[in-house]
Amino acid sequence: MQNNVDGPGDASSSASSGGIEAGVEVTGPRTKRCYNLEGPNRREPRPGKTSALEQALYKFADRTSDYIINPSVGTEFDSWEEGYEYYNMYSWECGFGIRCGKRRFSESSKQRGVPYKDRYMISLELRCSCAGKPDGDTTVSSRTDCPAMVRLHRTEDHGWVVTEHRAAHNHPLSETCGEKRQWPSHKHIDKYTKDLIRILRENNIGLTKIYSILGSFFGSMHNVPTTKRTLRNICQSITREQAEDDIKKTLMVFREFREADPGFLYSVDLDEDGRIKTLMWTNSRSRMQYAHFGDVVTFDTTYRTNMYDMPFGLFVGVNNHFQTVIFGGVLVTEETIESFKWVFKEFVSMMGGKLPQTVLTDQCRAMEVALSAVWKDVAHIWCKWHVLRRVRECVGPKYTGNKEFRDKFHKMLNEMLTVQEFEAAWHSLLSEYDLSENPFLKQIYETRERWAKCFFNGVFCAKQTSTQRSESANHMVKGLVPPGCSINHFVRQYAKLQHTIDDNENYEERRTKLFNRDLSLGGPLVHHASKVYTFKVFGMFCKIKTESEYYFANEVVPGREYMAQHYNLEKVQRWCKGQYVVKVNEDRTMFKCECGLFEHFGLPCCHALRVMICLGVKSIPEPMIMLRWTKRARMVLPAHLAEYGQPNPALMAQTYRHAALFIAVLELVKLGDSNVKCFHIAMACILEAKEKLLEVSKDKDGLGLADREAAASQSAAGNEETINSEPDPFPLRAPTRKRSAGRPANRRDKPGYEKLSKRPRFCRTCKSPDHKSDKCPQRDPAL
Repeated sequence: MQNNVDGPGDASSSASSGGIEAGVEVTGPRTKRCYNLEGPNRREPRPGKTSALEQALYKFADRTSDYIINPSVGTEFDSWEEGYEYYNMYSWECGFGIRCGKRRFSESSKQRGVPYKDRYMISLELRCSCAGKPDGDTTVSSRTDCPAMVRLHRTEDHGWVVTEHRAAHNHPLSETCGEKRQWPSHKHIDKYTKDLIRILRENNIGLTKIYSILGSFFGSMHNVPTTKRTLRNICQSITREQAEDDIKKTLMVFREFREADPGFLYSVDLDEDGRIKTLMWTNSRSRMQYAHFGDVVTFDTTYRTNMYDMPFGLFVGVNNHFQTVIFGGVLVTEETIESFKWVFKEFVSMMGGKLPQTVLTDQCRAMEVALSAVWKDVAHIWCKWHVLRRVRECVGPKYTGNKEFRDKFHKMLNEMLTVQEFEAAWHSLLSEYDLSENPFLKQIYETRERWAKCFFNGVFCAKQTSTQRSESANHMVKGLVPPGCSINHFVRQYAKLQHTIDDNENYEERRTKLFNRDLSLGGPLVHHASKVYTFKVFGMFCKIKTESEYYFANEVVPGREYMAQHYNLEKVQRWCKGQYVVKVNEDRTMFKCECGLFEHFGLPCCHALRVMICLGVKSIPEPMIMLRWTKRARMVLPAHLAEYGQPNPALMAQTYRHAALFIAVLELVKLGDSNVKCFHIAMACILEAKEKLLEVSKDKDGLGLADREAAASQSAAGNEETINSEPDPFPLRAPTRKRSAGRPANRRDKPGYEKLSKRPRFCRTCKSPDHKSDKCPQRDPAL
């Protein structure tokens, strides 16, 4: 390939009357040069004057070279950016790339204090991308000291003019379109496309998908003005930009949330070096949800969500529509006992001091110790799925290939109602199938108090036996954030997850108010349930009512005890008991079944419903209607206090104590307003209580509504001062980034409890765990 890209009639020869050959330095007309020392950055376009590019296109038919664009000496431009684009189009035709070379700025005394980038530019060189020599330590380089270039100088009217053009190259030129697109100057992306890339990347869209989306925007992949390699560099620069001043940006995000939501709270735990050790946050809506549905909480951590490899934990519950609600999020640097103690203490503090009734977690030992120390009166249950998920691989063919064993195993887990029944069934089943020495079953048996149903009779769990809701929310988080995102970006994406969950809840609220189910075949209990429960929970009640049709009730003790028995008892006894005792109190307001569904879920079981139907009960007794599943679950004030108006949810979410006192005082107001005597008695009680509280209230714990608002104001003012102070712009420091050797793995990080026992191996011939197939006694010696 020839290195001289200009033809016989190129710009260099046309500018020289002596017929100088292409590639020789040519000096242009000096009369057009101007050595002004100050002025505007560009020349104002003249009306009616054609640009250099338009002139090149007009002269297309009369051109004397192979190229349409011709940066000949004397070509003028309104700005150096226009000259750059013109020469870049010329380089595309020829098959090379360009970059900016030497620049000369004004040395005027008036501009000595102005940064060089803002000074008046006098001259500029646009060079081939291969110009210059490679660095001494570089083993591979595209620099060939190519002489091709264009020099631009200023004109008298502050424009630019080409004063020199060297066309010769000392390296091969690109021929195909694909090769030309690899030059850096031909991968230009406009700011609108970059904004699109940024938006897609911030929402965790992968590199390949972004490249495909750009292809759809530009019509085809061939029209995309960049390469995938350049796109990767842009995405990396976006990530680096987000990571700069990460903690400062995170606190600025928290401040934005606080301005929009006065009930937004966050808390930070620092290590000895002032680095963030644990970061927790929540908003007023989440805290209000906790006030109504915080009786059962699931907590689970997930990995690979941020650039610091900080595990992310979510406090999750279930609302009156049986939907997942988020109470708060936390980032921790290490999963230790002390860290979890801080997390659980701070969570209760943010929620106003109210403890849950039940908490579900995985088998993390540090979590277990921390909960036993901080939440002593809270029932702690292990996720049954985490405990039993390895049964298939650890028990082997006896579980996967034997249906009878599976039925007995699950009946033992779900239907043994007392500890004695569970212990007897466990030992009997393991002896029958010769699994007494199985290491996995030994391991889970030792921790049976944390997951077996019989050890949690009467414990309300909102029909949750696993941390699946937390894991589902964590999965949604991973769909919104890339694995190595910054904390400030993570917090913003978490807010999007919160909005999605709130939007789903609003849909269910609307459906509960407007939609109705067919009640023609329901009976009086179903009619009453449709007025009480939400749309979703009512559907679950209908399923329980339908299941009750398979049972009949026999009276055991007249008026006090009944036996609900399945019609096909022999068939169902393979996986459940089939008959259950239901006890009824004297006034028939409580139907207690030994299956424990009401205590576990909060809805009457099918056995209790069958007894109600047999006794002619036409409405669900009030003690058996749990408020959290009803349409009135979010009503802050009781029905008889509704005329006093609903308080502001943002204020009610501040503390649990504040909400409880608010309702109690309204009760007193209603009673004291009955007559004059009640008024005087109520006022006397209030004055007496006020005198007693004045002295005791001097000792404040900082959890009151007024104390929290004052502390938040001081914190905001302190953060404002520290952010604007110099030289240390922010007192908090980001956690240390953990970089493991080698390429990052795609597999899931395993918690410590999953690494305790290895997966047992079985012989492929006889399925025995004692030997391998090559040493099996049943192996054919001929093989």
